[in-house]
Amino acid sequence: MDKTSAIVVGSCIALLAANWWYTSNQTPPPAAAPQAQTAPAIPAEAPVAPAAQPLDTQSTPTPAVASPATPVPQVIATLTSTDSQGKPVAKYSFSDIGGSIQRVDMLGQAINSTKEELRGDVSINGNVPQGIGTLMFRLSNDAAPAFDQTAYKVDEANTNDKQVSLLARMGNLTVRKIYKLVPVAQADGEVTEGNAYTVTLDVSVWNTGDTPLGVANWGLYAGGMSQINHSEGSIYTHYIMLENGDFEKENRGSFDSFFGSAKQRLYVTDCKKLEWVGTMSQYYSTVVMPMPDSARNAYYAAPTRYKLPVTGEEVDGVEIAAGIPDFTLAAQSPGMPSMRTLSYRIFTGPKLNLMLEDMTQDIPRIEQIMDYGWLYLISYPMNWLINVFHDWFGNWGWAIVAMTFVVRLVIWPLYRKSYMSMKRMSLLQPKMKELKELYPDDQQKVSMEMMRLYKEYGISPFGGCLPMFLQIPIFFAFFYVLQTAAELRGAPFMGWVTDLSQMDTVYTLPFTILGWEPVINVLPFIMAASMIAMMKMTPQAGDPTQQKIMKFMPVMFFLFCYTYPSALALYWTTTNIISIIQTIIIRRLPQPTLEKVDPKKQKQPKKGGLLERMQRMMEEQQKTLEEQKRQNAMRNNGKK
Repeated sequence: MDKTSAIVVGSCIALLAANWWYTSNQTPPPAAAPQAQTAPAIPAEAPVAPAAQPLDTQSTPTPAVASPATPVPQVIATLTSTDSQGKPVAKYSFSDIGGSIQRVDMLGQAINSTKEELRGDVSINGNVPQGIGTLMFRLSNDAAPAFDQTAYKVDEANTNDKQVSLLARMGNLTVRKIYKLVPVAQADGEVTEGNAYTVTLDVSVWNTGDTPLGVANWGLYAGGMSQINHSEGSIYTHYIMLENGDFEKENRGSFDSFFGSAKQRLYVTDCKKLEWVGTMSQYYSTVVMPMPDSARNAYYAAPTRYKLPVTGEEVDGVEIAAGIPDFTLAAQSPGMPSMRTLSYRIFTGPKLNLMLEDMTQDIPRIEQIMDYGWLYLISYPMNWLINVFHDWFGNWGWAIVAMTFVVRLVIWPLYRKSYMSMKRMSLLQPKMKELKELYPDDQQKVSMEMMRLYKEYGISPFGGCLPMFLQIPIFFAFFYVLQTAAELRGAPFMGWVTDLSQMDTVYTLPFTILGWEPVINVLPFIMAASMIAMMKMTPQAGDPTQQKIMKFMPVMFFLFCYTYPSALALYWTTTNIISIIQTIIIRRLPQPTLEKVDPKKQKQPKKGGLLERMQRMMEEQQKTLEEQKRQNAMRNNGKK
């Protein structure tokens, strides 16, 4: 392999490695002053939890202690949100245990997979024992926390079709939680579709006793997350946060340890400006954002196991909670209980890029949960284009085809220049063959003479590689779009392609290989065939090793696309077909000839550029080799 081939291959490997690499004490705020508000009346039938204890600075009291026998949660209220067109999109079910969001059903978004049947709506937090918004106590790294197991009752006087009010008594503490739907349309007429998946939560705590009560190491449960079916991989399950303006994500691997046993939990109390926390899977996410006066730079996270909603199979998951500021509730004055209110904004919905972009004013940088990473500048416009074309065509498959056409149109000048460069290089093949015959045992000399030929005929050895280098980040950018875009879930294209987020399987073979069921997917075969046809039309340039590497590319892309969503194979197939059409057009243009460049008019290599450095390096190596030969010859003559 010559040095040009080595650089090309090495750069490709570096890009793939970079993509793979990417894709693996602050003092608590001061206690708020008690607010003069009357504690709400608790329904007579509401149970009373064990009384809270006075503040002990050396330990953390627990107002509500989990019962040894965990009660079975019951749905006591629901809220249904609608989009700007009045279509129901999310149903919130509220549990009596902990007064929390037991689950959020994504209405019309069914569970789909190659293994599970289409059965029921996707439920966020639906397979998690605790509900979002549950109070947590005794947060630490040493032991599992206690969850609020108090049974809440509906406060009918403050509950309607837009909000749910829940009440409970914990000894001398009275707790009220008010969940409100966030309007999609604002008073000024601005529409934020993401608000259909958002609620606000106000947690008010009253001290109705005669002694002060202290709160320390409390948390608000932000939910648990795992894959929703077999079609999603656990590698997409993360707990997430926005810390000091930076989006952070961690998976179960963050609890593993190279030495000793794995961590069972993680309680971090020294974050820098923790703005929100949450969880996410491949297509869905939960984000809980405390309001400024309710925020603490602390979070709790732990690995866990959940059951898939259809099969009941256990899978890996993660959970997270936002830390609650430490505070003290003074003893009540006559008829005037001491009270503290904590406020939150909770998003539970699909990862739709454009929708999330519109929500950034209310939840900072929430669009980062799309997780495009270092290819964001390419992935975002690609996602935007797909959405635009979907509005035109009403079909996500044709939107991908149209988006691919635009991408190929943009890089057309580079592709044309690359083709012409490769054509001129192919005209040099006879001369290169002569060099190899002339210097059969001196590869260094061959390489130097080849560089001389490139310069003499004004050919850049890298001109034909540019479109390949350019398409690699574009390919991975679209790969990221496919891995997170909930728009494509259940989206048909045509014929046998009924779900662009799944493989286009037409037949499952009646046997298994190491537990894997072989399937027949059609689009990857079409993709490979179109890629081979495109390469047949491309001028053969470079040495034989480089040509063999290029011939292996269809096999590599075929294997890569075979087990991924059919949308990826559709994109690459469309790219190949458009490239074939562009090649036919280029072949009808005047073809380049092999002519030497006038040295006076020849553009000199950029000083310090790659080509100049390669030439200098080869010359130095050649001088070194010649000097070594001369010294060896002198030593041999001396021996004689």
